[in-house]
Amino acid sequence: MMKKILKIHTLGVLLLSTSVLANTQSNCDNLIGCKKKSCHIKQNIAVVKKMGNENKIKGLQISLEKVNKYCTNDKLREDLEDKIKDTEKDLQEDREDYKKALEDNRTDKIEKYKSKMSEEKTKIERLKRELKELE
Repeated sequence: MMKKILKIHTLGVLLLSTSVLANTQSNCDNLIGCKKKSCHIKQNIAVVKKMGNENKIKGLQISLEKVNKYCTNDKLREDLEDKIKDTEKDLQEDREDYKKALEDNRTDKIEKYKSKMSEEKTKIERLKRELKELE
C-alpha cells in the first residue's frame, strides 16, 4: 500500500514539475542572452523547490547570483564562438578518421564517425543559432 502511495506521489511531483517547466519554458524562449540564462535557472529552482531538494536549490541560487553578477552578452558570444571553433575542430578530426576508416574498410568505425560527425554538425548549427540570437 505504501509503495503504491509513494509511486502516485512521485508521479504527481513529476507531472507537476513538467507542467511548471513547460509553462515557464515559453517565457524564457522569448528572452535572449543573460536574461534567458537567468530565466532557465529560475525555472530549475521552481521545479527543485517542488521536489524539496535543498542542496540543489542552494546550488542553483549560487548559479543565479553568479549569472546576475558576471554574465554579459559579450561573454556569452565569446563562449559560443569558442564552442563553435572547438566543435569544428573535432568535426575535422572525425572527418580525417572517417576517411581512414573508409580506406581501411572498417565498417564499425565508418558508422561510428558518421554518427559523431552528424552530432557535431547538429551541435554547430545549434550553437550558431544561439550566437545569432545574441546579435
